Formats: sequence, structure tokens, C-alpha cells
Amino acid sequence: MAGANSDSGEGRSGHEWPNVLLGFLRIGALAFGGGSATIVAMRELALRRRWLTEEEFLETVVLSRVTPGITILAQTILIGRKVDGVRGIVAAVVGMLLPSVTITILLARLYVSVRDQTWSQRPLEMIAALAAGFAVALALLLLKDTLSVDRHWRGPAGFLCYVALGAVAPNPLLLLVAAVAAGLLVPRCFVPRDAPEEDSDAP
Repeated sequence: MAGANSDSGEGRSGHEWPNVLLGFLRIGALAFGGGSATIVAMRELALRRRWLTEEEFLETVVLSRVTPGITILAQTILIGRKVDGVRGIVAAVVGMLLPSVTITILLARLYVSVRDQTWSQRPLEMIAALAAGFAVALALLLLKDTLSVDRHWRGPAGFLCYVALGAVAPNPLLLLVAAVAAGLLVPRCFVPRDAPEEDSDAP
């Protein structure tokens, strides 16, 4: 699969947790722009280090979205576990939270001291626009990864169906239920064309 080593087990010898810690420390310190920017940074790290393939990264995105609570933290745990088990989980969570919590506290104190200034609103408006841009970029990246798994008509058709459903009923829970129902009712529409077929004669 393009962009990552197809042998996704490579580099998971049980000694990757220091690299996980360093990688997530960098993400926690530099991934400004909201959750979308953080996911893009995690994707770049996982593919560059050959920890995950595009398909495996998409799995972490999906699994983190079907769990309640902080989805970024859930995805961090999933990636850490895939890379180096429990040690990977601890390293990823500490790396992600330590710098981001520290920076958030410092920025909150700074904002309290300048929030009454008239000039302080313009930078916040620009940051909101930047976060929206990151969200669009993330959607395009995940769409590319989805279509790289299965490039024929089913991928684009499914994407357009869920865009239409989201426009009619913008409820994340409803969209998740619809996705699960579609996967159960028509599973062949979500299996890559080159996936091995199950042996119907198997016991």
C-alpha cells in the first residue's frame, strides 16, 4: 500500500516506546489548529515511521470515533498499542498530553490577561479560520486513504451518500448508526476488490 510498508509488523519489536514518546511529544507541542491538525500530524508520524499503513491508520480513526469522550486521546491510545503494546500506550499518552496541557495552561493565563484588549479578537478569528482549513485538509486526506484501499465506484459512492446524509441530518450518532447498519446489511460494499474471499466450504 502506498506510503507505508505493507509489512506493518516491522518496527514493533517491543523497543519502540522511546520513539513513540518523542514523536508524540513533538505532536503535543507543535500540532496547533485543533483536532484535525493533530490527526494529520499523527498520520504523518505513523506513516513516516512505518508503524501503520494507511488502512491501519484509518482503522484507528474509525475506532476512536465510535467511542465516547475525547476521540484524539482514544486514537493516541490505539496507535500506541499497535506500535508497542502497553508501553506504547503510556508513551503516546504522556507524549501527547504533557506539552499540550502545559501550553494550554500558559496560553489560558495569557488570554485572561489580554482578553479585554480590542486587538485580541482578530487573532482568535484567524485561528478559527485556520482550524476550519485543517478540518478540510484532514477530510481530503482521509478520503484519499479510503479510496487508495478501494478505488472503484463503491468508495466514491459511499462518500457521497454520507455527505448527503450529513447534510440532511447532521447528527454524529445518527451517522455512526447508519454506517454500522450499512456495514452489516451490505458488507461486500465495504470490502476491497482484491480482498481474499472466504472459503464457503470451510467448517
